[in-house]
Amino acid sequence: MLIRGFHHYGGVPFHVAAWVNSLAVQTGITLLWTATALVLMWLSAKRAARLPWMVGAALLAAVVVKLLLVDLSGSGTVTRIVSFIGVGVLMLVIGYVAPLPSKKKEQDEAQHVAG
Repeated sequence: MLIRGFHHYGGVPFHVAAWVNSLAVQTGITLLWTATALVLMWLSAKRAARLPWMVGAALLAAVVVKLLLVDLSGSGTVTRIVSFIGVGVLMLVIGYVAPLPSKKKEQDEAQHVAG
């Protein structure tokens, strides 16, 4: 949906090569992945589920790698600045609203189900 939106409203051709070369599409993907990690980690923290939280953390790590390898190539552009600031702000929000659930609570739940 994100890429289709860039195609219709941003004029990006509907081809993989155009998506890879479009800094706006790359920024959109970066922010989408970060927002997805935020939602996943927030819901996991509320439910005290460590495994989905770790999946969200892995997605966030992939975002950081993508920032360094892909988004950094557009140096000096507004899209790069938006990408870095957007991810930074979302990471601050994640740190505030989605702390790592404790192992003890998950172990207690496992014993409750088993017992």
